[in-house]
Amino acid sequence: MSTPFDLYAPVYTSLPEPTMFASPDLLQQQAGVYAQNQMRLGSWIAVVGVRHDRVQSDSVGSPTQVDQATSSRYGLMYELPFGLTPYVSYSKSFNPVFGANTCVTLFCKPVEGEQYEVGFKYQPVNSTVVNGTVYDTTEKNRLAASSDPFLSIQTGKVRIRGAELEVISSLTRELDVIAAFTYTDAKVLEGDNAGKRVETVPLYQASLWAKHRFSIAGMQGFSAGAGVRYIGESWDGADHFKTPSYALFDAMLSYENEKWRFQINSTNLADKIHVTTCLARGDCFYGSRRTILSSATYKF
Repeated sequence: MSTPFDLYAPVYTSLPEPTMFASPDLLQQQAGVYAQNQMRLGSWIAVVGVRHDRVQSDSVGSPTQVDQATSSRYGLMYELPFGLTPYVSYSKSFNPVFGANTCVTLFCKPVEGEQYEVGFKYQPVNSTVVNGTVYDTTEKNRLAASSDPFLSIQTGKVRIRGAELEVISSLTRELDVIAAFTYTDAKVLEGDNAGKRVETVPLYQASLWAKHRFSIAGMQGFSAGAGVRYIGESWDGADHFKTPSYALFDAMLSYENEKWRFQINSTNLADKIHVTTCLARGDCFYGSRRTILSSATYKF
Protein backbone atom coordinates (compact mmCIF):
# COMPACT_ATOMS: atom_id res chain seq x y z
CA MET A 1 0.00 0.00 0.00
CA SER A 2 1.45 3.41 -0.98
CA THR A 3 2.07 6.11 1.63
CA PRO A 4 -0.41 9.04 1.38
CA PHE A 5 1.18 12.36 0.41
CA ASP A 6 -0.49 15.70 1.19
CA LEU A 7 0.42 18.24 -1.51
CA TYR A 8 -0.67 21.13 0.71
CA ALA A 9 1.24 19.96 3.80
CA PRO A 10 3.99 17.74 2.43
CA VAL A 11 6.10 15.58 4.76
CA TYR A 12 8.96 14.26 2.69
CA THR A 13 10.43 12.05 5.44
CA SER A 14 7.39 9.76 5.20
CA LEU A 15 8.25 8.78 1.64
CA PRO A 16 10.41 5.74 0.89
CA GLU A 17 14.01 6.63 0.10
CA PRO A 18 14.51 6.70 -3.69
CA THR A 19 16.97 4.36 -5.34
CA MET A 20 19.95 6.28 -6.69
CA PHE A 21 22.15 5.15 -9.53
CA ALA A 22 24.83 6.70 -11.69
CA SER A 23 24.16 7.39 -15.35
CA PRO A 24 26.71 5.91 -17.76
CA ASP A 25 29.32 8.28 -19.19
CA LEU A 26 28.27 9.71 -22.56
CA LEU A 27 30.58 11.20 -25.18
CA GLN A 28 29.11 12.95 -28.23
CA GLN A 29 31.23 14.40 -31.02
CA GLN A 30 30.32 16.36 -34.12
CA ALA A 31 32.46 17.22 -37.15
CA GLY A 32 31.39 19.07 -40.26
CA VAL A 33 32.61 20.75 -43.41
CA TYR A 34 30.76 23.29 -45.56
CA ALA A 35 31.16 25.54 -48.58
CA GLN A 36 29.03 28.45 -49.81
CA ASN A 37 29.12 30.78 -52.78
CA GLN A 38 27.14 33.95 -53.54
CA MET A 39 26.94 35.04 -57.17
CA ARG A 40 25.57 38.07 -58.99
CA LEU A 41 24.71 38.51 -62.66
CA GLY A 42 23.11 41.87 -63.37
CA SER A 43 20.00 42.06 -61.20
CA TRP A 44 20.09 38.33 -60.36
CA ILE A 45 21.61 37.14 -57.08
CA ALA A 46 22.13 33.44 -56.29
CA VAL A 47 23.37 31.62 -53.19
CA VAL A 48 24.47 27.98 -53.16
CA GLY A 49 25.74 26.15 -50.09
CA VAL A 50 26.46 22.55 -49.08
CA ARG A 51 27.43 21.03 -45.73
CA HIS A 52 28.27 17.54 -44.48
CA ASP A 53 27.98 16.59 -40.78
CA ARG A 54 28.95 13.48 -38.84
CA VAL A 55 27.84 12.88 -35.24
CA GLN A 56 29.07 10.05 -33.04
CA SER A 57 27.53 9.11 -29.68
CA ASP A 58 29.30 6.71 -27.28
CA SER A 59 27.87 5.49 -23.98
CA VAL A 60 29.63 3.07 -21.66
CA GLY A 61 28.16 -0.42 -22.08
CA SER A 62 26.15 0.45 -25.22
CA PRO A 63 26.91 0.29 -28.95
CA THR A 64 28.20 3.39 -30.72
CA GLN A 65 25.68 5.40 -32.74
CA VAL A 66 26.85 7.29 -35.82
CA ASP A 67 24.61 9.72 -37.73
CA GLN A 68 25.68 11.66 -40.80
CA ALA A 69 23.99 13.66 -43.53
CA THR A 70 24.66 16.14 -46.31
CA SER A 71 22.49 19.25 -46.23
CA SER A 72 22.27 22.08 -48.74
CA ARG A 73 20.68 25.45 -49.40
CA TYR A 74 19.81 27.29 -52.61
CA GLY A 75 18.48 30.80 -53.01
CA LEU A 76 17.63 33.01 -55.98
CA MET A 77 16.48 36.65 -55.94
CA TYR A 78 15.94 39.42 -58.47
CA GLU A 79 16.31 43.14 -57.80
CA LEU A 80 13.58 45.18 -59.49
CA PRO A 81 14.23 48.89 -60.16
CA PHE A 82 11.47 50.22 -57.87
CA GLY A 83 12.80 48.67 -54.64
CA LEU A 84 11.17 45.23 -54.75
CA THR A 85 13.33 42.09 -54.50
CA PRO A 86 11.39 38.80 -54.69
CA TYR A 87 13.19 35.56 -53.85
CA VAL A 88 12.78 31.78 -53.65
CA SER A 89 14.83 29.37 -51.57
CA TYR A 90 15.17 25.70 -50.74
CA SER A 91 17.15 24.24 -47.85
CA LYS A 92 17.75 21.02 -45.93
CA SER A 93 18.86 20.92 -42.29
CA PHE A 94 20.60 18.48 -39.95
CA ASN A 95 20.56 19.39 -36.25
CA PRO A 96 22.04 16.95 -33.68
CA VAL A 97 20.37 16.72 -30.26
CA PHE A 98 23.08 16.66 -27.60
CA GLY A 99 22.83 15.74 -23.95
CA ALA A 100 22.60 12.60 -21.85
CA ASN A 101 19.20 11.27 -20.72
CA THR A 102 17.28 13.57 -23.05
CA CYS A 103 15.20 11.04 -24.99
CA VAL A 104 13.29 7.93 -23.90
CA THR A 105 15.60 5.90 -26.14
CA LEU A 106 19.34 5.73 -25.40
CA PHE A 107 20.33 8.36 -27.96
CA CYS A 108 18.34 11.12 -29.61
CA LYS A 109 18.39 11.01 -33.38
CA PRO A 110 19.33 14.25 -35.16
CA VAL A 111 16.46 16.47 -36.27
CA GLU A 112 16.32 16.65 -40.07
CA GLY A 113 14.29 19.17 -42.03
CA GLU A 114 13.42 20.44 -45.49
CA GLN A 115 12.04 23.89 -46.31
CA TYR A 116 10.61 25.70 -49.33
CA GLU A 117 10.27 29.47 -49.06
CA VAL A 118 8.96 32.30 -51.24
CA GLY A 119 9.22 35.90 -50.15
CA PHE A 120 10.10 39.49 -50.92
CA LYS A 121 12.01 42.48 -49.59
CA TYR A 122 10.52 45.86 -50.47
CA GLN A 123 12.07 49.26 -49.78
CA PRO A 124 9.88 51.94 -51.44
CA VAL A 125 11.82 54.76 -49.72
CA ASN A 126 15.01 54.90 -47.68
CA SER A 127 13.11 55.12 -44.41
CA THR A 128 10.80 52.09 -44.85
CA VAL A 129 11.47 48.37 -45.34
CA VAL A 130 8.81 45.66 -45.77
CA ASN A 131 9.74 41.96 -45.54
CA GLY A 132 7.32 39.13 -46.28
CA THR A 133 7.62 35.36 -46.64
CA VAL A 134 5.58 32.19 -47.01
CA TYR A 135 7.22 28.87 -46.12
CA ASP A 136 6.57 25.14 -45.92
CA THR A 137 8.81 23.10 -43.61
CA THR A 138 8.85 19.40 -42.77
CA GLU A 139 10.87 17.94 -39.89
CA LYS A 140 11.45 14.44 -38.58
CA ASN A 141 12.77 13.35 -35.18
CA ARG A 142 11.50 16.57 -33.60
CA LEU A 143 11.50 16.53 -29.78
CA ALA A 144 8.13 16.32 -28.04
CA ALA A 145 6.96 15.87 -24.44
CA SER A 146 6.51 12.35 -23.08
CA SER A 147 4.72 10.95 -20.03
CA ASP A 148 8.03 11.25 -18.18
CA PRO A 149 8.60 14.96 -17.36
CA PHE A 150 12.38 14.46 -17.52
CA LEU A 151 12.52 12.78 -20.92
CA SER A 152 11.35 13.54 -24.47
CA ILE A 153 10.14 11.48 -27.39
CA GLN A 154 10.89 12.11 -31.05
CA THR A 155 7.92 12.45 -33.40
CA GLY A 156 7.93 10.69 -36.76
CA LYS A 157 7.33 13.80 -38.87
CA VAL A 158 5.85 17.28 -38.49
CA ARG A 159 4.85 19.90 -41.04
CA ILE A 160 5.09 23.62 -40.33
CA ARG A 161 3.50 26.03 -42.79
CA GLY A 162 3.31 29.73 -42.21
CA ALA A 163 3.70 33.32 -43.27
CA GLU A 164 5.54 36.31 -41.81
CA LEU A 165 5.23 40.04 -42.47
CA GLU A 166 7.46 42.76 -41.01
CA VAL A 167 7.43 46.52 -41.51
CA ILE A 168 10.30 48.73 -40.33
CA SER A 169 9.80 52.45 -40.80
CA SER A 170 11.17 55.80 -39.65
CA LEU A 171 8.01 57.87 -39.64
CA THR A 172 9.93 61.02 -38.73
CA ARG A 173 13.54 61.82 -37.90
CA GLU A 174 12.71 61.13 -34.25
CA LEU A 175 10.21 58.24 -34.44
CA ASP A 176 10.89 54.62 -35.53
CA VAL A 177 8.19 51.94 -35.71
CA ILE A 178 8.50 48.16 -36.12
CA ALA A 179 5.43 45.97 -36.68
CA ALA A 180 5.39 42.20 -37.25
CA PHE A 181 2.81 39.46 -37.76
CA THR A 182 3.36 35.69 -37.87
CA TYR A 183 1.03 32.84 -38.82
CA THR A 184 2.21 29.30 -38.03
CA ASP A 185 0.28 26.11 -38.76
CA ALA A 186 2.25 23.22 -37.21
CA LYS A 187 0.86 19.68 -37.22
CA VAL A 188 2.18 16.16 -36.70
CA LEU A 189 2.11 14.06 -39.88
CA GLU A 190 3.38 10.72 -38.56
CA GLY A 191 3.63 9.05 -35.16
CA ASP A 192 1.38 8.60 -32.13
CA ASN A 193 -0.10 12.10 -32.39
CA ALA A 194 -0.58 12.19 -36.16
CA GLY A 195 -3.05 14.91 -37.13
CA LYS A 196 -2.60 16.83 -33.87
CA ARG A 197 -1.18 20.31 -33.51
CA VAL A 198 2.46 20.59 -32.46
CA GLU A 199 2.69 21.51 -28.79
CA THR A 200 3.61 25.04 -27.62
CA VAL A 201 3.41 26.58 -31.13
CA PRO A 202 0.89 29.47 -31.27
CA LEU A 203 -1.12 29.92 -34.45
CA TYR A 204 -0.78 33.71 -34.42
CA GLN A 205 1.82 36.12 -33.07
CA ALA A 206 2.09 39.87 -33.51
CA SER A 207 4.16 42.74 -32.14
CA LEU A 208 4.33 46.52 -32.35
CA TRP A 209 7.25 48.62 -31.14
CA ALA A 210 7.94 52.35 -31.32
CA LYS A 211 11.05 54.31 -30.33
CA HIS A 212 11.22 58.10 -29.97
CA ARG A 213 14.47 60.10 -29.89
CA PHE A 214 14.45 63.38 -27.95
CA SER A 215 16.61 65.91 -26.11
CA ILE A 216 16.56 67.20 -22.54
CA ALA A 217 17.69 70.78 -21.83
CA GLY A 218 19.30 70.86 -25.25
CA MET A 219 21.25 67.62 -24.66
CA GLN A 220 20.78 65.12 -27.52
CA GLY A 221 21.02 61.33 -27.34
CA PHE A 222 17.96 60.34 -25.30
CA SER A 223 15.45 57.78 -26.57
CA ALA A 224 12.43 55.98 -25.14
CA GLY A 225 10.57 53.02 -26.54
CA ALA A 226 7.45 51.01 -25.82
CA GLY A 227 5.71 48.09 -27.41
CA VAL A 228 3.30 45.20 -27.10
CA ARG A 229 3.70 41.52 -27.91
CA TYR A 230 0.69 39.27 -28.63
CA ILE A 231 1.10 35.49 -28.39
CA GLY A 232 -1.91 33.50 -29.58
CA GLU A 233 -3.36 30.33 -28.11
CA SER A 234 -1.43 27.08 -28.37
CA TRP A 235 -2.11 23.39 -27.74
CA ASP A 236 -0.64 20.60 -25.64
CA GLY A 237 0.43 18.16 -28.38
CA ALA A 238 -2.65 15.93 -28.14
CA ASP A 239 -5.34 18.60 -28.75
CA HIS A 240 -6.75 18.16 -25.22
CA PHE A 241 -5.61 21.32 -23.44
CA LYS A 242 -5.51 24.80 -24.94
CA THR A 243 -3.31 27.54 -23.51
CA PRO A 244 -5.07 30.91 -23.86
CA SER A 245 -3.52 33.86 -25.66
CA TYR A 246 -1.91 36.76 -23.84
CA ALA A 247 -0.31 40.16 -24.49
CA LEU A 248 2.75 41.65 -22.81
CA PHE A 249 4.04 45.22 -22.70
CA ASP A 250 7.73 46.19 -22.87
CA ALA A 251 9.59 49.49 -22.57
CA MET A 252 13.09 50.98 -22.70
CA LEU A 253 14.92 54.21 -21.89
CA SER A 254 18.44 55.08 -23.02
CA TYR A 255 21.05 57.80 -23.35
CA GLU A 256 23.93 57.62 -25.82
CA ASN A 257 26.88 59.82 -26.74
CA GLU A 258 30.08 59.27 -28.69
CA LYS A 259 31.65 57.01 -26.05
CA TRP A 260 28.89 55.73 -23.75
CA ARG A 261 25.46 54.14 -23.94
CA PHE A 262 23.28 53.72 -20.84
CA GLN A 263 20.05 51.76 -21.19
CA ILE A 264 17.23 50.34 -19.07
CA ASN A 265 14.98 47.62 -20.53
CA SER A 266 11.79 46.27 -19.01
CA THR A 267 9.90 43.23 -20.28
CA ASN A 268 6.38 42.36 -19.10
CA LEU A 269 6.11 45.87 -17.73
CA ALA A 270 2.66 45.29 -16.23
CA ASP A 271 3.98 42.22 -14.34
CA LYS A 272 1.27 40.06 -15.86
CA ILE A 273 0.94 36.51 -14.54
CA HIS A 274 0.53 34.29 -17.59
CA VAL A 275 0.89 30.68 -18.68
CA THR A 276 3.08 30.14 -21.72
CA THR A 277 2.14 26.53 -22.43
CA CYS A 278 0.46 23.39 -21.08
CA LEU A 279 1.48 19.88 -22.17
CA ALA A 280 -0.60 16.74 -22.62
CA ARG A 281 1.02 15.05 -19.62
CA GLY A 282 -0.68 17.67 -17.41
CA ASP A 283 1.99 20.21 -16.48
CA CYS A 284 1.90 23.93 -17.33
CA PHE A 285 4.61 26.57 -17.33
CA TYR A 286 4.40 30.19 -16.20
CA GLY A 287 6.05 32.97 -18.17
CA SER A 288 8.58 35.40 -16.74
CA ARG A 289 7.26 38.16 -14.50
CA ARG A 290 8.40 41.78 -14.83
CA THR A 291 12.12 41.90 -15.65
CA ILE A 292 14.22 45.09 -15.55
CA LEU A 293 17.77 45.13 -16.88
CA SER A 294 20.21 48.02 -16.97
CA SER A 295 23.42 48.21 -18.97
CA ALA A 296 26.34 50.55 -19.58
CA THR A 297 28.42 50.24 -22.75
CA TYR A 298 31.69 51.97 -23.52
CA LYS A 299 32.72 52.27 -27.18
CA PHE A 300 36.42 52.24 -28.05
